[in-house]
Amino acid sequence: MTQQSFVKEKTSLKWTMRIIGFIWMFLTACFAILNIFIFVQPQWIGDSLASPRAGHFGLYSYCISTIDDYEFECHGIWLNFRHIINVPFAVATFFVGLSVLLILLCLVFFLFFIFLRSRFVYFLCSLIQMFCSISLLVALIVYPSGFDHETIRTVCGDNAKDFHLDTCQIRWAYILAMIACFNVTILAILGFILGTKHDNQGHMKKEYGELSETSDERTVSERTSMQSRR
Repeated sequence: MTQQSFVKEKTSLKWTMRIIGFIWMFLTACFAILNIFIFVQPQWIGDSLASPRAGHFGLYSYCISTIDDYEFECHGIWLNFRHIINVPFAVATFFVGLSVLLILLCLVFFLFFIFLRSRFVYFLCSLIQMFCSISLLVALIVYPSGFDHETIRTVCGDNAKDFHLDTCQIRWAYILAMIACFNVTILAILGFILGTKHDNQGHMKKEYGELSETSDERTVSERTSMQSRR
């Protein structure tokens, strides 16, 4: 491989990695928005046509219809865990909230691309994303263990119990949480790959520098030989 073709290949690889890196950062920002949306929405589970009452439940809040006029009465705030109806829902709230904080921290670390080596930032953010994935997975597993509660039975029926909703059904926020868990896992893997590729680029840069030094030495040697002949 000639020096010119090596430089072209190196430049092409560099721009390709930059474009993929920008896409990775954009998707991470999209995941952060989705994660916040999942956290605040009280639509993890809800009633169906067969349910005795209308209502829906989220992580920390829930809404149940009144018997008289079917208006919804909502309860629960994330700032006070005592208002959450049971321990599994509180645990799920904590871990989803933790994933939100972690991914926001990851967005802040994007600023470090200006000051630090790209390889270090990629590895750091990918590690954070992996913890986000684990947090969401724990929340998804723990949350259904809280279905055995009297408040949920008023909406889902008397046969509602752990991991069984009786007449209720899974709502879109829980499904989005599963998709988000899968997506952030893919982003973490991609971040580790990008960090590894940047390390390889550093190796290529070192190799190219050695080629340049060898070329310079040959040029000086040729010039010295020509001057001695004269």
